Amino acid sequence: MNESAFGALLGPALPAAPYTLFPQDDFTEGVYIDYRAFDAQNITPRYEFGFGLSYTTFGYSNLIIQTLSGVSHTTYPTGLIMEGGAEDLWDVLTTVTANVQNTGPVDGAEVAQLYVGIPGGPIRQLRGFSKVYIRAGQTVTVSFDLTRRDLSVWDVVAQQWKLQSGEYYIYVGASSRILHLDGTLII
Repeated sequence: MNESAFGALLGPALPAAPYTLFPQDDFTEGVYIDYRAFDAQNITPRYEFGFGLSYTTFGYSNLIIQTLSGVSHTTYPTGLIMEGGAEDLWDVLTTVTANVQNTGPVDGAEVAQLYVGIPGGPIRQLRGFSKVYIRAGQTVTVSFDLTRRDLSVWDVVAQQWKLQSGEYYIYVGASSRILHLDGTLII
């Protein structure tokens, strides 16, 4: 990978009159910045998003994706509008758990990361992370809650967060490219 892989980000929009004090940008790249842009363009970065070094090694296992019952899966939120948006944007729809084992010879910390592939959206988007300290040979369980907001995309026509029907891809791993576990969630 080289500098040109960053494309338009190397030449940001400069302030122009009459907005010299308030620069404007139309964000034509949408959500495709950083690791999402590299994924979309099939570019391998030198150090992927979430890259880290350790004196030990970790293994991942036992991915469980549990959809919660009794929670609305309507296309658009219906709750009262409050600070941060409709109150049901923050309802937990799904819980994802996984085991992380320290397979190396020394104690260490790992940042387990949860990525979601939303239908019609980027291949993967970071939706949670958990830094856990694990003694050598031990296993811990990490847990991630996915809210309606985490699983939604912005509908520019309706001007609301939209929960799409379809297959969502769930990944858990050590970085945006080192994804040890994967599964699917159907909404």
